[in-house]
Amino acid sequence: MFIHEILNPNYVPLRATNTVADGIDAMDEQHVDVIALIDFTTGRLLGVINRGDIAGEIDTDQTLFSKLQRNPHIISPGIHVADALHEIQKHNRKYAVVTDSENMYTGIVFEQDMQNALSSLMNSDKQGSVIMVELAPSDYSFIDLVRLIEAEGARILSLGVDTPGSGEDRFRVSVKLNTDDIDSILRTLNRYGFVITSKTNTDESDEELNDRADEFMRFLNI
Repeated sequence: MFIHEILNPNYVPLRATNTVADGIDAMDEQHVDVIALIDFTTGRLLGVINRGDIAGEIDTDQTLFSKLQRNPHIISPGIHVADALHEIQKHNRKYAVVTDSENMYTGIVFEQDMQNALSSLMNSDKQGSVIMVELAPSDYSFIDLVRLIEAEGARILSLGVDTPGSGEDRFRVSVKLNTDDIDSILRTLNRYGFVITSKTNTDESDEELNDRADEFMRFLNI
């Protein structure tokens, strides 16, 4: 899933000639704390306006251009959502402006938009269960795991990997399945030496869903 596929058309940019009052109203209407400013003649990005820079402004008739931040964090519309999320988190940002190679404004995307997209990519809203197994580095291969699961008639909807951290020596693999009937799958995996460390039903908490998205990002090696 790419960034251009999740851009929200309701995030509308403003002109440099719009006033501070216009900016505050637009942020309130769009439920955001940052608005992009573009040159409506060329379509090119000028910069961004943050709510914190204008919220306490007394002269609300002055133009937004006077409050412009010219160097926002910019990403390409063709970047993968997981890569984009990693990128903004690495730079401690909550959003990024999307432009093409000619600096033509495409949209603005927020951290929550990316997290929601990853959750969707993980099929978190689909009926089914999640199991987590541990694998030693010498056994780290998806082939047997997938084969055994599918041999029991289940299908894998998504898969994520939590790589070993400091002091750990095993991979944790989370697998979202298309079924709630996982008893035979668990027995088969146990019989073939897989260590089951967690199993959940479809009613996962928001925190658990975010964990699945984090694991998916690690699976993508970001």
